[in-house]
Amino acid sequence: MSDTATPKKRQSGRSQLVDALVILALLFVTLFATTWIVEKTTPTASTASTKGKTVDQLPLTGAERQQYKRMVSHGMVDQKTAAQQVAQNKPNDNQYPINPWLLLGTAVLLAGYLAFVYRTSFKEYREVIELKFGRRTE
Repeated sequence: MSDTATPKKRQSGRSQLVDALVILALLFVTLFATTWIVEKTTPTASTASTKGKTVDQLPLTGAERQQYKRMVSHGMVDQKTAAQQVAQNKPNDNQYPINPWLLLGTAVLLAGYLAFVYRTSFKEYREVIELKFGRRTE
C-alpha cells in the first residue's frame, strides 16, 4: 500500500435502496419457500381419535382443558379446531427428526463461513491500521 490516502468510495442512495430491496426480497422468498416446503412435506395428523369430541373428552391436562374452554367461550377457537390442535400435538417419537448428516453439513458450512469472515476482517483491519498509522517499524 502506498502512503497516499485512497479516495473514499461512497455508495449512492439509489444503490443502497436497491441493495436493501434485494435483501428484503431474498428474505421473503426464503421464508415463503421454507413455509411452503414444510406445509407440503408435513403429513397431516390423524384426527380420528379426537374427531367429534368436545374439550371435556379430549386427552388434556386440567390446565389445558381449562384454557381450551376459555378460548372456546371467547370465540377464539371452536371444538373442531381444538380437537385438531390436540391431535397434532400428540407426543410422537419422530416429531422433530434430525438428520445427523444435514446437521454436520450445516456445522461445517457455518464454520467455513466464520473462518472466511474472520480472515477477511483481519486482513481489512490490518489495511485500515496501515492507512491510519502507517506501516509498523521495528
